[in-house]
Amino acid sequence: MTTMELSELMKLGFNRNEARVYLALVKFGKADARMIIKETKFHKNIVYDNLDKLIDKGLVGFIIEGKKRRFQIASSNSLVKFFEDEEKELEEKKKSAELISKEINKIAKHLPEKQEASIFRGIKGIRAFYNETLKGEDYVVFGAPQESISIMGELFWENYNLKRIENKLSVRMIFNPSIRYHGKKLVNKHTKIKYFEGDFEPSTETHIQGNKVGIIVWGESPVLFLIEDKKVAESYLKFFEKMWKSAKK
Repeated sequence: MTTMELSELMKLGFNRNEARVYLALVKFGKADARMIIKETKFHKNIVYDNLDKLIDKGLVGFIIEGKKRRFQIASSNSLVKFFEDEEKELEEKKKSAELISKEINKIAKHLPEKQEASIFRGIKGIRAFYNETLKGEDYVVFGAPQESISIMGELFWENYNLKRIENKLSVRMIFNPSIRYHGKKLVNKHTKIKYFEGDFEPSTETHIQGNKVGIIVWGESPVLFLIEDKKVAESYLKFFEKMWKSAKK
């Protein structure tokens, strides 16, 4: 199992756990859950959960041998067929989204005030938020835990930071000490990074950009609370500047 193979599957839309379970089956050809658990080093619940997801997608099947289920990759065309179906479904969703968007725009014209707070849920929600940040101005961040890398994947952050630098967006970040190894790879003229002292490891991440403050709670299914308010953003920025002075390089 190589990093390249994992990244290729993740580009196709697999999450990291699905990709590792799928590659374990590619390696074995046919395997029971015990073999996959040993290969991936995942807890059995994670293995069974991701096997169920792959079965639902038509990418994995199973047979009963004795009293055991043995799982195997579906036919060689199943992966292509799955993404062809996904493409058709996506096109239908796009058409629906365009219609809904028109209705939202009509309603928005009659609203007295812009919504000041919103919530993004799950990995797709976090991705959507970060894509929006690329259209904004320079920003600051404090509190970046290991979970932010484990959940989103290093490849996501590498690609995001490349796009950010292409857009000439500068950032100052205060990271948790546990991801110093990650921070060292990011530092450049557009990226300044410091670290909290000692063992201080906040589990949330706070992103301040313009008049927006995004607070991400990094859990199994991450949640982001986005506040759009100038005074709130200014208050958080002052707090950041105080921490920046005391943070360590």
